[in-house]
Order: sequence, then structure tokens, then C-alpha cells
Amino acid sequence: MGGRMVEFSGILFALIVGVCIGSFLNVVIYRLPRGGSLLWPPSTCPACQHRLAAGDLVPVLSYIWLRGKCRYCQGPINITYPVVELIAGLTTVAWALRFDSQVSELWRLIVAYTMIVIAVIDFKTRLIPNCLTYPMILGGLVYQWAQNALGSALIGGLVGGGLLFLICLLYPKGMGMGDVKLLTFLGIFLGVDGVLRTLFWGSLSGVVLLFPLVWKGRIGRRQPVPFAPFLAVGAYVVLFF
Repeated sequence: MGGRMVEFSGILFALIVGVCIGSFLNVVIYRLPRGGSLLWPPSTCPACQHRLAAGDLVPVLSYIWLRGKCRYCQGPINITYPVVELIAGLTTVAWALRFDSQVSELWRLIVAYTMIVIAVIDFKTRLIPNCLTYPMILGGLVYQWAQNALGSALIGGLVGGGLLFLICLLYPKGMGMGDVKLLTFLGIFLGVDGVLRTLFWGSLSGVVLLFPLVWKGRIGRRQPVPFAPFLAVGAYVVLFF
């Protein structure tokens, strides 16, 4: 009984930490494309610009309490906020359970959190910020150098980025350089095998999710769609399974 309570408390702690991190990820998602500071000013309602109180910022729960509406202007709160918080929370729980909260595996969480931010920004703006991919490329190289795995990291980055670069040359309207840099950083962290599996699962998820929309005519066959969300799905499979 005591062991189960300890395990439950550990899962609950990971969930709380994760949703709180997800709340910060929402700040990054909203402010980064707009060129705003990530630390100041305090959070405000995007519609009425009223400064939010502490009770308005409780991850997930505030959205439920307020029934998805701003306390001050009654404007709708984007569903993205609680979804990102929940995904970050569940990601943290999955990491804690899968890797027993080992510090040596912390890089997986960093990559996963970064992919959440990139996926949502790409979905909303069709852009992948260089200020996210470049630091991850550099950080990945430094980390792999410290792990004496720089050679395999470089090969993984070249294979991942190179494949998408070729696709970008053949289909420039459907694939951008942001995707190339994204898969480069994933290749550095995941290696050749990992980045190829990421591309496979990402492409498969894209086909599964987009085919019904194309079939029903909601999306044109040649209409560009953001690829980062699907790469995020592929990366999650490789990171945690």
C-alpha cells in the first residue's frame, strides 16, 4: 500500500510540474512569434489586455473554472492553452515512468518540450523560428560531444536535414527550410536510426490525419500544410517508445 502511494505521489508530482512547464510553453508559443519578452510583462488576456490574476493562471484548472472564457471580458480562451499544458504534463509523467526520472535522460524532455512549442507555432503561423532550432542544434552537438557521440550525431543531423533538403528542392511550396533545420536538430539528438523512424512515423501520422480531410475536400491536394506537428508525433514515438 505504501509503495503504491509513493508511486502515485511521484506521478502526481510529475504531472503538476509538467502542466506548470506547459503554462510557460504557452507563453513562449504566444510571445515568441510576436517578438515579445518571455519574462515581462506579466500575462494578460490577448483580447482585452487585462492583467491576469494568479487565480486565472492555474494550469488547466483555470480554463475549467472559467468555462473557457476570460474573467474580465468574457472572450473565449483558446483551447490551445489547456491542451498544451495537458500534453506537457502527460509528457513529463511518461518520461518519469519510462526512464525513472533519470537525469541522464533529461534531454528527452527538453527535446519533447521544444517540439511542443515548434509544433504549435508552425501550426498557427506556418513558421519554425530559428531562435528555437539553432540553439537546439548547437546544444545537441555540445551534449553529444560530452557523451563522446559527436560523430554519430553529425551523421544523424546530416541525414535528417539532407533528406528534407532534397524534398525541399523538389517541392519548395510544400516544405521549407525551417523543416530542414528541425529535422537536423532531431537527427543530432536521435541519431540516424531515430531520425529515420521519426520521419516515418511523422509521415504516417500525416497521411492518416490528412487523408480524410483531403478526401472530403476540406484541404486541397496541393495545399501546403505544416509538417512540424507530424514530426512532433514521430519524435514522441522515438523518444518514449
